[in-house]
Amino acid sequence: MATTFSPLQSVNNTVPNDIYGISHDSTVEVYNAIMSLSQAGTDGVVTLPDGREVDLSTLTGMTVFQTYLNFLEAHKELIDNTFVFIKNLEQKLDNLLSS
Repeated sequence: MATTFSPLQSVNNTVPNDIYGISHDSTVEVYNAIMSLSQAGTDGVVTLPDGREVDLSTLTGMTVFQTYLNFLEAHKELIDNTFVFIKNLEQKLDNLLSS
């Protein structure tokens, strides 16, 4: 069992989790961010998980939100690649032990 943390939270908020749960959580973070974009309303203000408010009606706000989404997607890709690596390693070890 690994200990992990969300890249958007402080290091003190660690929770025990396995790679399957971590992969799921990273997917949920990306979709929550996209959902917050759709819930911006007419004022175009989105609140990030750390409490910062981003005004999507400005170029700066759109740039900040796009950078935030890029960060979440890169984090998810890293976790997914680690998940695939561990899954392949387990499969190779299983094949090694069974032969």
